[in-house]
Amino acid sequence: MDLRQNIFKARTTTTTTASDDPGATQGLDPLPWSKYFDTRTEITNNEDTTFNVYASGLTNTTGPVFMFHHGAGHSGLTFGLVSKHITQVVSGCTVIAPDARGHGLTTGDNEDDLSLQRLVSDYICVAKNVLGDQTRDIVLVGHSMGGAVMAHVADTRQLHRVVGLILIDIVEGSAIDSLSAIPMFIAARPSSFSSVQSAIKWHIDSETILNPESARLSVPSLIVKQRDFMWTWRTQLMPSEKYWRGWYTGLSKAFVKAATAKLLVLAGTDRLDKELLIAQMQGKFQLELLPAAGHTIQEDLPDRVGDVIVTFWRRNQPLDISSIRRQLPTK
Repeated sequence: MDLRQNIFKARTTTTTTASDDPGATQGLDPLPWSKYFDTRTEITNNEDTTFNVYASGLTNTTGPVFMFHHGAGHSGLTFGLVSKHITQVVSGCTVIAPDARGHGLTTGDNEDDLSLQRLVSDYICVAKNVLGDQTRDIVLVGHSMGGAVMAHVADTRQLHRVVGLILIDIVEGSAIDSLSAIPMFIAARPSSFSSVQSAIKWHIDSETILNPESARLSVPSLIVKQRDFMWTWRTQLMPSEKYWRGWYTGLSKAFVKAATAKLLVLAGTDRLDKELLIAQMQGKFQLELLPAAGHTIQEDLPDRVGDVIVTFWRRNQPLDISSIRRQLPTK
């Protein structure tokens, strides 16, 4: 489902305030983050922000590290189900999913600065704090805006042993073409909700998130309670409009030239722009299509996305020559 389809769905399911119908919201209670991650920790940078970080396997020291960055208006919990699946499949791995500046439970004095440069710097700060001096295989995964951030994180080469870069449902051409429609999508959403359950229900009814379990996990982190007991959006997207074009301009080039294995996960081939089409035909990156999903592919099909990520990592592990030699028969 592309952005324009999301706008249509939002318009047909929204009011200024989404209120409860007790019967309709039954079974839509929030799910705890602790069901999907081992820990929730805080990391403070050298300036003004304390980042909330969901993680599993932080005590592991040898397995791969899967590092996630969510899209604008989302939170680290958008990768909750994917992270749980990966940790069940890959023994000894670590997964890290922080809330970006101005999102989720991350706090600070400069929340409106969502420039690409700032977001890239923020993520590198979080990654280095979590990993320390460890040298382990790293796979960078970003959804939508987070994909742009991760492509440029890879380009800085400040993180060692990045063996893979994965972008989920983000292509420069279609993203820039859709910028003029984003204000309509934002305006079509309810401005407030009477309860967390009603917010969850709206995300499911509007097909913003197709998976009810994931909606029950991630949506509560997208809203905050006000003094009038109504719930409003945690991240106000319109103030970041001045940064939107900067997020996506040059993304295709940054992705294609990244000095690591690359995977693009999309819900449809129509989202490939010319530069990516040429690069894909030249075999410069792997393309995975999951047409049964909407824009939040990682929430709609978490097990499938998790398997795609794990298979990609396994296929692109560096060869351990010493291990291969040990397995060779001696003369």
